[in-house]
Amino acid sequence: MDKKQVINQRQLAWLASSVITSGGIFTLQNVLIRVSEMDAWFSYILSVFYIFVIAAFFGYLVKMFPKLNIFEISIHVLGRWGGTAVNLLILFHFWQILVQDMASASKYNSTLLLHNTPLEILVLMSCLYLIYFGRSSVEIVARVNDMFYPLFVIATLSMPLLLSNEFNLQLAMPVLTMPFKQLAFSNLLAIGSAGDIFILGAFLHTMYNANQIRSAIRHGSLLGICLFTLLIFLVLTVLGPKMPANFIYPAYNLVQVIHVTDFLDRLDIVLMTIWLPVLGCKMIAIYLAILLGISSIIKERNYPIINKQVALLVALTTILSFKSITEVLAFANFSMPLIVLGYQPFVIGILFAAARIRLRKQPQPAVSPRENGNSNAPPEQMTKITARFSYRQWVWLGNILMVFSTGCIVIGLAFGKYKPIMSTACAMCFACCLFLTVLTTYMEVSLSKQSEVGK
Repeated sequence: MDKKQVINQRQLAWLASSVITSGGIFTLQNVLIRVSEMDAWFSYILSVFYIFVIAAFFGYLVKMFPKLNIFEISIHVLGRWGGTAVNLLILFHFWQILVQDMASASKYNSTLLLHNTPLEILVLMSCLYLIYFGRSSVEIVARVNDMFYPLFVIATLSMPLLLSNEFNLQLAMPVLTMPFKQLAFSNLLAIGSAGDIFILGAFLHTMYNANQIRSAIRHGSLLGICLFTLLIFLVLTVLGPKMPANFIYPAYNLVQVIHVTDFLDRLDIVLMTIWLPVLGCKMIAIYLAILLGISSIIKERNYPIINKQVALLVALTTILSFKSITEVLAFANFSMPLIVLGYQPFVIGILFAAARIRLRKQPQPAVSPRENGNSNAPPEQMTKITARFSYRQWVWLGNILMVFSTGCIVIGLAFGKYKPIMSTACAMCFACCLFLTVLTTYMEVSLSKQSEVGK
């Protein structure tokens, strides 16, 4: 059952983007603005490089061990006991993400939408759709996310137009004037949400081409970070750097400011119907990853048999874990970055080293037939734009753009206090580089897809 799951590049990219944006939109913006104020929208540059490392690592694992997910790979290269220990560590993190997201969604609904509904009922409602989708596979979740996440992208990109009458660029000026220590600290805090991308390792078996997986994760994550950067920038330029730092949900307060006409001033209800399903898709994906991890430990591939028990355990631990939204935000903003940096580099390092050792003993890795051939040679049906550069050149172009954007931030921080026009120019260069990197990762996805069709 598990081996027959297949999703395409677009679905994996949308899922990666959903994982990045959906959780942080309810938990992260206020603390980033509180720490970096006007420069809060530069808080994701370190997360981009971290996600690029994870994407390259997943691509390497798929190339060496096709048709296996990260739980099966860890047991394969570390043995039964070592692999189980690593899998339990990964599952513990996944469980924390799921409990955090369920608690934040339930407390959000309790605070703003369903004031008189007991919190336990709201958690059990989330538990019901986890049980419902737990009987299916990641294919179903990817298709549902395909319907809602494009709406989320359209809604986010339309917000600058909807807020044009409230927009004041002076509220975000001067840029790149905060101390380097504060900006570095906000970047470290943002890694907590960027580490959620590790859940996609549970679905490595759904795609067999390493380049496609790497490019889909890079493109989806960059798209999500670009949207999240735009959202924080809008919060700063509409509400200023002081008030949102004290709001629990700055994004919701931003949406409440939208007043298109005197009769169309409750667009927050419309956007909530888009935001909540996207968060639901992320929670379902994490839940399926947990089921896959548990099934790999107990050697039971038919994971729906443990579906109800695991869902009820998650609901119970969610109810008992947090007493207030303040505890949820404190855990998401300050504890999660320590957890991510405390175990993910260790897991990446030990699996990479074990795979390299195994490769030396077995010089011919079990590469999927779809990996054969030269993916850099463009087929005839490729467009002229994608044919100008090879796949590897597009990858390096995206990496160079992100390095250049980091250099712009460093230059702006160094000279912004003395020459404000230079810091403004550096901020504009950063925004352009981020947008161009999204385009280069899209070219990666297109080239790897067309190469696969041309074989």
